[in-house]
This record gives sequence, structure tokens and C-alpha cells, in this order.
Amino acid sequence: MVTQQNGQVITVCGAEIEVASKGSGEPLVYLHGAFGYHGWHPFMDALAERYTVYAPIQPGFVDSAPGPDDLDELLDLVLYHFDLLEALGIEVPNVVGHFLGGMIAAEMAALRPDSVSKLVLAAPAGMWLDDEPGVDYFATPIEELRSVLFSDPNSDAAMSILPEPQDDLERGTQIIERVRSLATVGKFLWPIPDKGLKKRMARIKAPTLVVVGEQDKVVPASYGYEFSSRIEGASAHTMSGAGHMMMLEQPTEFAQLIREFLES
Repeated sequence: MVTQQNGQVITVCGAEIEVASKGSGEPLVYLHGAFGYHGWHPFMDALAERYTVYAPIQPGFVDSAPGPDDLDELLDLVLYHFDLLEALGIEVPNVVGHFLGGMIAAEMAALRPDSVSKLVLAAPAGMWLDDEPGVDYFATPIEELRSVLFSDPNSDAAMSILPEPQDDLERGTQIIERVRSLATVGKFLWPIPDKGLKKRMARIKAPTLVVVGEQDKVVPASYGYEFSSRIEGASAHTMSGAGHMMMLEQPTEFAQLIREFLES
């Protein structure tokens, strides 16, 4: 993990939000998922070589408002992100979303088809298959999370996100962040993540790439086809040897995949 070059706090819907950014060129907005939202990661650096990458901390994941209590439903969350783009002065960006961020990105592209240039959905939430529901990470004990999120739970990437706590303070911090994440994500994904997105995906006009991890236990690889088949012209790619946090496990491959898609 490296430190971002630029950081700013902007006001959206009357509340402050942290946005990290780096690079030059066309705007690319990265919407994070339930984990790995702190800091600036190597895959972002690779993308920033070609694009101006914006990485906001989504509402509810840090102490600052708005939290999930301020957003009553999924539509509120989607509209919030349009307000975020306006506050940043960004028009028609490329959008890359992971898990919850992927669901938001897809909803944005469906609600306003002309608002997104190109769309990348990485292990996106928003659908439910009865025969492949994925691991219920809401019920997964914190000490088992690394094995659920990463193909190799002992890798440097896994340990950087969920290190072994060295004392009670670190253990308590991890628990607090876990509870905050569950409360935020759970409001929009629990008990199942199907909130009607599949009925709206046909509205998406942006060229779309769906990326899934071969060993993802949260969003099984089969969801790649389920998403891409509902979006006209969309393609799907499965990253071999990667889990749910594919962008951290294989940052070079993930960034290269996105760059090739955006530049095609």
C-alpha cells in the first residue's frame, strides 16, 4: 500500500466526505466494497498512470456523516453518488465498482444511462442465485474473514487488510470497523442483495466489463455471466487464482485488465 498524492474533503448533501485522487487524463471513479476501503492501493497507482483516479470513502464507512441512517433506501444512495460527482466537477466518468460499489455503479448507469462512459463491475453485488448464494459473510466470524475474502489468507495482501491484532486495542479497532461495515452494507444488501437491479440492467448503455474471481466465496464466479448476460454488449472475465479481493491480490493484472478494456 502506498500513500495517495492528493486528498480532499468535499461537502456532499451537507456532509463532509474524504476523496483521494491521483493521476491525469480521463476521470475514473473507483467505488469500494465492504473491505479494503482505507488507503491508496497499488492497482490505483497503475490506473493513475493513464487516468485521473478518484477514490471516495463511501457514506457509513467512517465516522463522518452521512451514515446509513441518513440514506433511507438504495435510491438515496445512488442519488448521493450523482451529487458526489457534481461536487467533484466530474461529468461522464469511467466508473469501477467493487461489490457494493459495483451495485451502486450499475444502478447509476441504469438510472442515468448517459452518466457513465465505461463501466467495470468487479465481484458486483445486486443479484441472488438460489443454487449459488455465496458465503454469508455477515455471519462469518472476524477471525475467519481472511479465508473468505482472499484465495490465500496468509498473503501479504490479506494480512495488510486484516492483520493479526497485536493487542486488545487493535482487536477492538477491527471489531468496530467490522460492525460499521456490516451496518452500512447490510442496510442495502441484507438479507439478500436482490433489490431489483436485474430488472434495470437492460437500461445500461455504457460499455461494460464484469470481473469475477475464480475463487471468490462471496460473489461466486458464475455471477459474471449472470450480470454480463443482462447488459447489452457486456463481457465477463474470470481472474484465475483470485478471491473476492482480486484487486489487492493481483493488482497488476486487475489494473491491466481495466486499462485494456477502457482503451479498447
